[in-house]
Amino acid sequence: MKIFKIFLLLLLSCGGWQVQASSEEEPAVEGAEGVVKPSFSYHALDPDIITNYLSNNKTLGYLRVSVELMAENEADLKLLEQHDPLIRDAIIRLIGSKQGEQVKSLVNREELRQECEAKVNELLVSETGKKAVRELFFTKFLYQ
Repeated sequence: MKIFKIFLLLLLSCGGWQVQASSEEEPAVEGAEGVVKPSFSYHALDPDIITNYLSNNKTLGYLRVSVELMAENEADLKLLEQHDPLIRDAIIRLIGSKQGEQVKSLVNREELRQECEAKVNELLVSETGKKAVRELFFTKFLYQ
């Protein structure tokens, strides 16, 4: 029983050193001059984009997409907010031009995401002279 108490005491004291050591390391890493923190910001196109696409049997399909745009800094984020209607229109037109198999396939969905990102950046370059979207994400993708 005495050995168990010594073992427990030793185990608790080692755990205390580990917590103390890890808390001491945190400020050293944060305070390092060479470390640059990324300042990415996200802009959600709100409300969700709801549009139609041409289904395989020549009927219209329904698509609801939530889109998040990643900007590298606050200035780019302000550009995205300012040009929100232009961005929404470009994405709606691009998705509306796709066929059912292009919307439903996972591989084609990734290609569609990349096309949307390229189109948005192309429009922003023509309007502002700056490529403001670092990444475009589909956070919700529902089709019927």
